[in-house]
Formats: sequence, structure tokens, C-alpha cells
Amino acid sequence: MNNRILAEIEAERIYQDEKWGGPEHDDQHEPNDWIAFITCWNGKAFNCCEKHPIDSRTFRFNMVKVAALAVAAMESVDRKEERR
Repeated sequence: MNNRILAEIEAERIYQDEKWGGPEHDDQHEPNDWIAFITCWNGKAFNCCEKHPIDSRTFRFNMVKVAALAVAAMESVDRKEERR
């Protein structure tokens, strides 16, 4: 694993928590919500690939968003399971 990439994903998670309100906000979402959020950012990444040459900076930016959202989804699921 590339530590720089993991640090970028962690920084994005911090940004998301500050913007949206953290675990209290995240835990209001259901799995289908997370899939929709990830699909949205995946779509943005896909659109970058339609251009030639590929806009690798924007593609990468979107992939960090996708990865951070996946982490947020897993964290939320884990918290909900722990409360059961």
C-alpha cells in the first residue's frame, strides 16, 4: 500500500467529516445512499476517461473521493453493528 495515497484518503475523510458533520451525519445514511454517493463520483471519474488524453488529475481526484466515501460507508456500517 502506498502511504501517500492512504494519507490522501484520510485527509479527504477529515474534510468530509468537517463538511457534513461526521459520524452523526454519516450514520443517517443507509447502504443504498452510500452506493448512490459512490456511483456519482465514479461517474465523474468515468467522464474523465472519455477525453483523450485522459485528465489524470481529475480522474485521481475523483478516485480519492470514491475511496473516502467507501471508507465512510464501512465506518458507518461498523458503528451501527457495534450498537446492535
